[in-house]
Amino acid sequence: ANWTPQMLAQFKRLRGYDPTPWLPALTGTIIGSRAQSDAFLYDYRRTLADLMATQHYGTVAAVAHENGLKVYGEALEDNRPSIGDDMAMRTFADVPMSALWTFARATGPKPTYLADMKGAASVAHIYGQNLVAAESMTSSLNWWAFGPNDLRRFIDLEFVTGINRPVIHTSVHVPVDDKKPGLSLFFFGQYFNRNEAWAELAKPWVDYMARSALLLQQGRNVADVGYFYGEEAPLTGLYGDKPVADAPKANAYDFVNANALMAALANNGSELVTPGGARYRALYLGGSSREMTLAALRRLDALVEGGATVVGLAPVGNPSLAADAAEYGALVGKLWPGGAEAQVGKGRVIASSDIDAALARIGVGPDFRVSGGASDSDIRFIHRRLADGDSYFVDNRRDRAEAVEAHFRVTGKAPELWHADTGTAEPVSYRIAGGETVVPLQLGPDESVHVVFRKPATAAALIVTKPTPVGVAQIAGPWTVAFQPGRGAPATAVLPTLAPLDQNPTPGIKYFSGIATYTRDFAAPRGWRPGHPLWLDLGEAREIAEVSVNGRPVGSVWHAPYRLDISSAARPGRNQLTVRVANLWVNRLIGDAQPGAQKITWTAMPTYLPTAPLRRSGLIGPVTLLVEPKR
Repeated sequence: ANWTPQMLAQFKRLRGYDPTPWLPALTGTIIGSRAQSDAFLYDYRRTLADLMATQHYGTVAAVAHENGLKVYGEALEDNRPSIGDDMAMRTFADVPMSALWTFARATGPKPTYLADMKGAASVAHIYGQNLVAAESMTSSLNWWAFGPNDLRRFIDLEFVTGINRPVIHTSVHVPVDDKKPGLSLFFFGQYFNRNEAWAELAKPWVDYMARSALLLQQGRNVADVGYFYGEEAPLTGLYGDKPVADAPKANAYDFVNANALMAALANNGSELVTPGGARYRALYLGGSSREMTLAALRRLDALVEGGATVVGLAPVGNPSLAADAAEYGALVGKLWPGGAEAQVGKGRVIASSDIDAALARIGVGPDFRVSGGASDSDIRFIHRRLADGDSYFVDNRRDRAEAVEAHFRVTGKAPELWHADTGTAEPVSYRIAGGETVVPLQLGPDESVHVVFRKPATAAALIVTKPTPVGVAQIAGPWTVAFQPGRGAPATAVLPTLAPLDQNPTPGIKYFSGIATYTRDFAAPRGWRPGHPLWLDLGEAREIAEVSVNGRPVGSVWHAPYRLDISSAARPGRNQLTVRVANLWVNRLIGDAQPGAQKITWTAMPTYLPTAPLRRSGLIGPVTLLVEPKR
C-alpha cells in the first residue's frame, strides 16, 4: 500500500513538485536537511492517503455503482491499520460505516471507536448520506454472554454518537438444527442467529433498535461546531487512546477533514454550510491542525473573509515541502494578528482553545444541558431537526437512576417522551424560559428516551401529573415451570417460591439454558374494574420475559422495571398467568463443562470453564400486582 506504477505522476499532480530527488528519504537517508526530509515524508504520506481514498475506495464505489450495488465503507475502525484519512475514504460510500465493540463498564469504550463512529456520522452529515452504519456490539471472549439489557448500553452509545443503522456483528451461518448453539466466528460475536437461547423472544429487542434507528434517520443532524482535526492522522489514530478533550460540552460537533475544508464548506452569512445540509456556527481548529499546509491556511482565510467564525490557535508551522514561506507567514499574521479576537473581512478569528467560551462569546447558547443531577452524571444527547420540529435522543450512561432537569434549545413546542422500547409516547411537564424548554426527566439506569418537540406549546409551562402505581398483591408460589425440551432439564417442575434457576439444587435446572414457562393462577385485586390499568411487575426476569394472561399475549419486558399493563386481558376474579422467560447459553455451557456431564451443547471451540460463574436466570420475582391509587 505504499507504491503504485502511477506514483510519481500522482505525486506531482497532488503535491505540485517532482518527488524523484527526494525518494532516498524513504530509506532513511537525509536529503537536504532533516526538516526538508520530514516535510517530503509528510507529503508522501498525504499522497498515499489521497490515493487510498480516491483510487481504492473511489474505484470500488464506481464499479459497484456500475453494477447497481451500494457500498458500505467501514474505515478505519481501530487506531491506524493503514495510512489514510478515514473520513476521506468514507466519502465514497453510500453508507459510511464504523464499529463499536462491547466493553466493560469499569473501563468504558476504547476512544478509537468513539472517534470512528463520530467520523462516519460526520461524513453523512456533511455530504448528505442519511444513513450511518456501524459494526455493532462485537464481542471478544464473551461466548453467548449478553442479553438485550446488557446490550442496550452499547447500542445506545452508537445511537447517541450518530449511528442510525446498526449492523449486528455477527450472525454466523447455521447449516444444521441439531448442534446448538453451534458455529461461531472464532471467539468473536454477537452470536445473533436463530440458535441464540433467547432468539425466539428477541422481537421486542429488535423493535427497540429499529424504532430508535428510524427516529434517528428523520430530519437532519444539528451540530453547532465543525471540528477541523488537521491533515495528518486519521481520526482513529489521533484519538486511538484518548478521547477528544477539547470538544464542546453542551453543543454538538461534526469532524471536518481536509477534503471537507477545501471543497465542502461554504459561506452562508455567518454560518458555514455543506452540500448535505450541515450548518456550523463556528469552525474549531483541533487535532493536528497546529501543523497546517498553505492550502488549508488559504482556505481558512477565504472562509473567514466570507463571514465565518474560526476558533483556534495559530498554526506553528507548515508540515509540507510545498510552501511559500512569505505567503504563509503573511496569512498567519493576518488571521492571528495578536489579541483574543480579530475581525477579518466579514468574519472573525478567536484565538482560543476553549470552544465553549468562544461559543458563548458569539452568542451561541448550549443546545442541551442538564441541571439538578449528580455532579458526576453522564447524560448525552443527539439532536435532529425535523420538518415540523426537533427531536433529541437523550441517554443516561450511568448504571443508576438520574433525576435531572434537561434544558433544550427549543421554544414554542411542547415536548413528548417517545419510548422506543414500548413504541409509546406521552406528554411531559415543561417550562419555557430564557430561550430554553426545561423538562424534568427521570431516567433509570442505562435508560434512554427520545424527547420530541412537534406540537405547538399552548402555555409557557405545563405540569403533567402521572399516577404512581401502588402494589396491592403479590403472586406467590407455587409456580409450575415447563422447560424447553432437549436442554437437560426435567419436562416440568413445581417451584414453591421464585428464585434464580441457577441456584436450584437440581443440576438440570441449575444449568438450564433456553425458555422456561412459568404458570400460576391469580385473583384480580378487589375493587379493580376492567378498563382501568392493572400492572404486573415481574421484579426481575433474565433475560427476556413474554407475558400472557388468560391465553392472551400482553407484552414482553427485557429491562427494569419489568412491568407491563395487563388490563387488556385480565378479568375480575380468577386469572391464569403465563410467563415465558429466556436466559443465556452460558449456564448450560458451564454445566456441560462439569466433570462427567452428559453434553447438551455443541460449539466449534471450547468456551467456559467448569468453575466459571453462573448467570442469574429465569423468573426471579417478586411478582406483584399494582393499580392506580384512588384519588
